[in-house]
Amino acid sequence: MRSRVFNPYILIATVLAVSLLFGIGFHRLEIDTDIIDDLPEEPVIQDALHVFKNHEIQDQLVIDVSIDKEDVGRLVDYAGRLEDELRASGLFRTVGLRDFGKSMPALATSVTRNLPVLFTEKELNEQVRPLIENDAIRKRLGVLHRELANLDGIGQTEFIENDPLGLNRFVMARLGSLAPSQNAYIYRERLISSDNLHLLVIATPISSGTDTLFSRKIVELLDNVAEVLGEEASRKADRITLAPVGAYRVALDNELIARKDVKKAILFATAGIALLLLLAFPRPYIGLLSLLPSIAGTMTAFFVFSLLHKSISIMVLGFGGAVISMTIDHVIAYLLFLDRPEWTIGKEASHEVRSIGLLALMTTIGAFAALSFSGFPILKQLGQFTFLGMGLSFLFVHFVFPLILPAMPPSRPRTIPLQKAVNRLARFGRPGLGVAVCLAVAMLFFAKPVFNVNLSTMNTVSKETAVAEKLVADVWGNVLNKVFLMVQGDSVADLQDKGDRFLKTLEPELSSGALTSGFVPSMLFPGESRRAANLAAWREFWNSARVSALKDGIEKASVEVGFAPTAFEPFYRVLEPSWHPEGEMKIPEELHGFLGIKKSPDRSSWVQVMTFTTGNSFDSEHFYSAYRALGSIFDPALFSKRLGHLLFSTFLKMLAIIGAGVIVLVLLFFADLRLTLVALLPVIFSFICTLGTLNLLGHPLDISTLMLSIVAIGMGIDYSLFFVRSYQRYGDPSHLSFGLMRMAVFMSSATTIVGFFVLCFAEHSLLKSAGLTSTLAIGYALIGAFLILPPVMERLLQERENAGSKGGSLAERVLERYRNMEAYPRLFARFKLLLDPMFKELPALLNPGPNEVRAIIDIGSGYGVPACWFLERFPESSVYGIDPDPERVASASKAVGKRGLIVCGRAPEMPETPVPADMATMLDMMHYLDDEGLRLTLERLQSTLRPGGVVVIRTVLKPERKFPWSWWLEDLKLKAHRIPAYYRSLEEIRKKIVEAGFVIEHTSMSGPNRELIWFVLKTKRDNKV
Repeated sequence: MRSRVFNPYILIATVLAVSLLFGIGFHRLEIDTDIIDDLPEEPVIQDALHVFKNHEIQDQLVIDVSIDKEDVGRLVDYAGRLEDELRASGLFRTVGLRDFGKSMPALATSVTRNLPVLFTEKELNEQVRPLIENDAIRKRLGVLHRELANLDGIGQTEFIENDPLGLNRFVMARLGSLAPSQNAYIYRERLISSDNLHLLVIATPISSGTDTLFSRKIVELLDNVAEVLGEEASRKADRITLAPVGAYRVALDNELIARKDVKKAILFATAGIALLLLLAFPRPYIGLLSLLPSIAGTMTAFFVFSLLHKSISIMVLGFGGAVISMTIDHVIAYLLFLDRPEWTIGKEASHEVRSIGLLALMTTIGAFAALSFSGFPILKQLGQFTFLGMGLSFLFVHFVFPLILPAMPPSRPRTIPLQKAVNRLARFGRPGLGVAVCLAVAMLFFAKPVFNVNLSTMNTVSKETAVAEKLVADVWGNVLNKVFLMVQGDSVADLQDKGDRFLKTLEPELSSGALTSGFVPSMLFPGESRRAANLAAWREFWNSARVSALKDGIEKASVEVGFAPTAFEPFYRVLEPSWHPEGEMKIPEELHGFLGIKKSPDRSSWVQVMTFTTGNSFDSEHFYSAYRALGSIFDPALFSKRLGHLLFSTFLKMLAIIGAGVIVLVLLFFADLRLTLVALLPVIFSFICTLGTLNLLGHPLDISTLMLSIVAIGMGIDYSLFFVRSYQRYGDPSHLSFGLMRMAVFMSSATTIVGFFVLCFAEHSLLKSAGLTSTLAIGYALIGAFLILPPVMERLLQERENAGSKGGSLAERVLERYRNMEAYPRLFARFKLLLDPMFKELPALLNPGPNEVRAIIDIGSGYGVPACWFLERFPESSVYGIDPDPERVASASKAVGKRGLIVCGRAPEMPETPVPADMATMLDMMHYLDDEGLRLTLERLQSTLRPGGVVVIRTVLKPERKFPWSWWLEDLKLKAHRIPAYYRSLEEIRKKIVEAGFVIEHTSMSGPNRELIWFVLKTKRDNKV
């Protein structure tokens, strides 16, 4: 007996196989911590991601160094120590502004020597013209003379003689737009805030900022440096603070927080589910087995997922506990049917659960699979992982579990308080329905979807990181308050040429105030076309008369302030028409990083990111459409706007796709519009109440809550379908199996709620948001199922009970008996009545027939369609049938209702009748009986029928036509199911009937193919029963 109850070998093999597959999947998959990378393929959003990936800030470490007193010297010293430690670590390519500071003299020299190609016609008239007035010249030379007389003028002789007017000041001032803050200055090659309390250190790591293993090294380094500098500062009575920010910190925080949330979710979800399972089963340890298929399915799904993807989002992993809870419903139902007070068989329990729950599984899997059409990569991954987990768990519970637990011995009688409580939940009737309707109507006024499109909420960082980010944003400016344009080219020279074209079109934006500031490298290093245009404007501006007047003004002023008359000859040569630049103006390599120029991540091209500050008249849509052709644009305002529209449109699209898919699937399965609408009632209730509650809580919808349509519709309808299918299958709410299904629904929803409820306490904002939304949706779906469906379904079932023989044709009255039944027997009845010639031929066979029929024996009742036909033909009769298939017996019993009894058995067994039968039928079943079985069946009918009783037989003959396709298909089906068939000739059948003591009253062929034959028999003698 032990071997029948438990098979340890299959269990061990399963555990080893699942563990191996999970290990392979874990090894193959990388964990993706960047949530922003999972945004959809929309031009504005993808442009933003393109800019993110190529902007220097993506890889840079930014550290705000501050002290508690205004002492710039000490602040610079502390920053110097910090920079030395960063360089010594070997983790950074560049640290600080040293390279920039070293390149500034060369840059200033290059600007001074190339002034003719650095001014447009407009700039010459607006900036240069005022400087060549005599008063302006005199004033300027006086300033230069005083600077040369003190320390400020050391090393400035070359700049003064080449640019006495100070034109390079206008050009160098253009670099000011690159500073993170306009309220800052450079001192000793370091950027100092205007309040002298903060210093900004910028470092570029040697590895990607999103590499969390590398990020841990940076965190460890900064912790050590902060400790050393803190001890040094305390000895000097200073308090120093380091506030590091960067992509490295965001990625690491996301991974650490999500990992902690995942562990906590799986731990607490598993513990909560285990506690519920202990309360639900007669043998509590049996309930804990429910976790095995769910865990096995989820682990195997991890392996299958690794075959489809190279990485898995940390958000998807965060749903690990929730996925386990979502896949447990079939397991719970299976074990509830297995853990009974009598011996149970695993395959039978599986069949019962599968009959009720298959549609629910299909709708849920379909809903999660529909996430592939959301346009959001993260939701696509989540949908695929979840439907793989659910599908594989289903396979485990129905195909592996019956092998591990082939049978279960009876449990000891035990009262289950939880079962009683669940049964009471479904007995609120009309009052409960009224409460649900009132709640839905009240929530309808608040059920308006509001979306959160704040980019910062897509990642979650630690409190320390959040404080540091706020400090850096307050002191140095928020990067999201600007607009970024990224251009791409084959070389740096290509970038210069593209910058020329962009700068030409951009100048109206800058002059109109739409952009208040911005820098394009072509302002300092113009490409070929802009150099030529600027040089032509320079030559036109410096005509001979203006040059002569300038020389006179400079010479007079030189005499007055003490300069030699020939001191500015180098500048005069620049004004000559024959002047030409010495060569191409290449951007020095040491300035690439400062100007936003770098190699693309794949090293195939060069990219450059330019930054602009917007004004009050800036039009995001216009700017994007006007400059999109030049490169990728990131405008935070437009990004948020488009993301909001995208969330809303995706929400509606998912609602439409999933809603339509579920409705079509349920409608096809039920083949009944009214039942479909009834099944959707709890879903509609859940959807309205969840949206209303979220609105009342002030919780807007975000990317994760796009799952609302999946959870509320795809999962919420599961509970409706379990209820509706149970009403169809069992009819009576007090049926023991119905109670088990109710318990399974409650346990399934409760375990799912536990899985999602744990996420409500997650630190990661997206996991927390998804947990809250899903908990509300599942909770309301459960309430709707228990309060709405019982009174509605009982009303529908009462209509079927009252169908009786009310009006309509005989066929219509028969069909009315199958109303609200499962789709297959209902459709079978419809098509049987429509296509089988039996029902057109029976009236003639029974005319003349018995005057009074009280009891009819139906051998091989099937789904009970002929039995119901006889009930409607003889209104005072009752049918007592027998059939070997319990599924068909259940359907036939519901159709017959109170006017008879259909039992499970096989001829030659006979159903018991309260009185001698007036009629018996053997329709299309004689060929299933061997000779001995046929003899016993006919003899027992002879003894069971009243004197003069009638037997109506239709049976199969071997076909005589050349290609009997239908007969071949039927024969093939029987062989596939290993059902033996015993076909007889007409003479053999006649002989068997006569030998049993019947008189053949009538014989005729049935249908057009002469493969079916009718026999109407009567008893040959008086029977005493």
